[in-house]
Amino acid sequence: MAGFTRRLTHLFVLIGLSFASAGAVAGDRPQRVVSMNLCTDQLVLLLADPDQVVSVTYLSARPQDSVLADRTEGLVLNHGQTEEVLPLRPDLVVAGIYTTRFTVQVLKRRGVPVLDLPPAKGFSDVRKNIRTVAEALGTVARGEALIERMDSRIAALAARSAERPRPRALIYRAGGFTLGRDTFAGELLWLAGYANAASDYGVREWGAVPVEAVLQLKPDLLAIGVYRPDAPSLARDVTSHPVLRQQMPKIVEVATRHWACGVPSALNVAEELAEKRTEERRRPGPAS
Repeated sequence: MAGFTRRLTHLFVLIGLSFASAGAVAGDRPQRVVSMNLCTDQLVLLLADPDQVVSVTYLSARPQDSVLADRTEGLVLNHGQTEEVLPLRPDLVVAGIYTTRFTVQVLKRRGVPVLDLPPAKGFSDVRKNIRTVAEALGTVARGEALIERMDSRIAALAARSAERPRPRALIYRAGGFTLGRDTFAGELLWLAGYANAASDYGVREWGAVPVEAVLQLKPDLLAIGVYRPDAPSLARDVTSHPVLRQQMPKIVEVATRHWACGVPSALNVAEELAEKRTEERRRPGPAS
């Protein structure tokens, strides 16, 4: 009887060690990461080791949509469909909170770890999302280094934008839509040293501004968002209206892929606009 008890105890110890070992493996960094959202794609591609990533969305392989299209070679491209993702046997799926929700529900029911990320409305959200993704991937140091470089660029922009009063700028996109100060693109405008003219039209987030109202607002700069300029679009016709081209003192075209997602590279837009502002200040006025 005593021998049987010893053998049973030994069996329980082995079972306990097996569970502990399984827990240790489960706690390791994920090795089969799938992203199902354009913006989470970019965070994953920035923070993960190359051999960790199995799949990102097809949008990330399109240069007109993604600033990291060159990093997608060799990866499976998905459309956020359950039948695409499950066969990849992911040990972590990163998704946006507003997209591919049916697939997310199925994956969670199947026990697949899913990390849901909200879109960034400002750089405080960018920091949070970077830290969240880096922790999930096991690349915390890389995430902190990315934040440090980003914050250094933000500080440099802040030092350049001390001018008062600020010149006014308006973001203008297809369909006559604009982005107010309480948006990610709005923060980029502020970092560049501009006041957002959309506030004068009562827009704090998203809103439409007809051409006539743009002319009445008289912004010092019109920042036009451009997506696939080679493809015809009735919605985009408003941004190329001849009256705007004639009446606006300064127009800058910005590819929308540069500010569509909350990632550090979006600061390229703020730096470009800040340089335009500096150029205008240096330009001599009309001779008296």
